Amino acid sequence: MSLNHTDIALTSEDFAIYRNKGYWISPVLFDDEEVQTMRRELERICAGERDYDGFFWLKQPNFGAEDPAVRQVNNGWWINKIMRVAVQSPVIGYIGSQLMGASEVRIWHDQMLWKPGLGATEERALSNNIGWHQDYAHWQCANTINFCTAWVALQDTDESNGCMRLVTGSHRWGLRRDANTFGEKNLEVLEAKYHSEDNKWNAEPCVLKAGQASFHHALIYHGSGPNLSTQPRLSIAVHMMPQNCGFTQRGDYHPNADLLGPYVEEGDLFEGPYFPRIWPMAD
Repeated sequence: MSLNHTDIALTSEDFAIYRNKGYWISPVLFDDEEVQTMRRELERICAGERDYDGFFWLKQPNFGAEDPAVRQVNNGWWINKIMRVAVQSPVIGYIGSQLMGASEVRIWHDQMLWKPGLGATEERALSNNIGWHQDYAHWQCANTINFCTAWVALQDTDESNGCMRLVTGSHRWGLRRDANTFGEKNLEVLEAKYHSEDNKWNAEPCVLKAGQASFHHALIYHGSGPNLSTQPRLSIAVHMMPQNCGFTQRGDYHPNADLLGPYVEEGDLFEGPYFPRIWPMAD
């Protein structure tokens, strides 16, 4: 069974780790059976299968079997029954509320992530990377930086299969508006771009057991190297926001702004069916 939110009690040390490093690693939240079910459903999503009448958000998946690039589907919960439950897990929402200091937590969007296994060869390794980036640099239509992302591993994950790496303490460096570089591949070039003499670039591998999750701040620099195993690395990211997260026209465009409709005004909250509340639990 997965952990219940009542099984989690964050300590002062846990809060200090998140505050100082910019991320925190949870205990195992989902058991082996749940992990295998989520793996199966993520594979169905990447194959373009739907459980509901609605379409995929933004575009239908069309991934080449031999393409080494990371496969990404946003808002998988829109079209898959299992993921609709998983990303709205109360234990994820509860931990997010604690780390953000928020009384209410909503989903900004999710990501279904499949990093193909390249095997021992590094011939195509660069195209398998996720570039160093700050999440909020992609989300500048929102008027707060107080986001928290839960990244759930669906297999044991380490550097051999392209685990996420996080630059400790970099959430305190401030926003770089041009750090919206998730899709770029050359990690060395990006490190040189974002690393200054004033700050130490300490990229820690986020080693997780299957069903375990990391929770990271929206300004921490993070990325990942190649998956040199023979199996795909699967994961789910749940991007969470506090109840007072609203729209700002002073930022940059993100498709979530479209979901507020044509009459959106400065400060309008990201709320409603596109942004479900996951904490507190519904009565």
